[in-house]
Amino acid sequence: MKLLIMNASPRKKGNSEILSAIALKETMRAEVDSAEIIHLRDYHIEQCTGCMRCVFNEENCPLEDDFYAWTDRMATADALFLAAPTYVTSIPGSLKTLFDRYLCIPPLYKKLYGRPAISVGVASPIDWEHFQLPLMNMFLLGLGFRILDSFMVYGAGPGEVLLDRDQIDRVKGALARLWSGRKPEPFAEMLSDHCPVCRSTVFERIEGQRFRCPVCLSESVLEENGYRFDAGSMNQHRWTPERMEDHFQNWILKTKGMFREKLREIMRRKREELEK
Repeated sequence: MKLLIMNASPRKKGNSEILSAIALKETMRAEVDSAEIIHLRDYHIEQCTGCMRCVFNEENCPLEDDFYAWTDRMATADALFLAAPTYVTSIPGSLKTLFDRYLCIPPLYKKLYGRPAISVGVASPIDWEHFQLPLMNMFLLGLGFRILDSFMVYGAGPGEVLLDRDQIDRVKGALARLWSGRKPEPFAEMLSDHCPVCRSTVFERIEGQRFRCPVCLSESVLEENGYRFDAGSMNQHRWTPERMEDHFQNWILKTKGMFREKLREIMRRKREELEK
């Protein structure tokens, strides 16, 4: 097994980098085949411009950056440990920018699908991290990984995560689960205060007491002690191969023809609104 440890923090020697170093040390102690840390800050990733050439022309993204250097490195991972700090309730912009290149990711998704991942978010202990784990896990699910464990650790200044032994032990325990090689079982119906697929605690109402997770679309029914999640819905969440394929084939690829059909009307209205 090769464990790839990805530090998504732009800050050098910060808490995410410390957790990444701990993960590397623990992996070496466990005599896993190999482990490697990559720092997202070392990769220059341009923002997607929405040109759609990667989809419609089936060609590489024309942006000149390190995206494919990153995908080549990621494709070598048998498992992934992702650490990221919280920036204003959510993930750093660099991680979101990387995931915004989603239309180029399907070849990588097919290579990585089903491989295990752990996500560890870092935040200050002031209740400002509500979107951190859901978006970290959306990134992982969108790459094809299955979430083996996902949790927050707390520490504001560099190195403060080390002051709580319990949370360091939590990191080590998650890694031990990773090395155990235990195969994941399908999701079963369960009562929970968070989405079992992506760990989101934000839900949208469908109707009545029926809710769904906006990150992975898993559905649930609100009960007195939490949300009862449907097994079928969880096992067919947004990021499964079937739903990913449906999204590409029945929406993204069809938008080219849809746009062409509307182009004459778009140009007419553009002249009316912008050129008069």
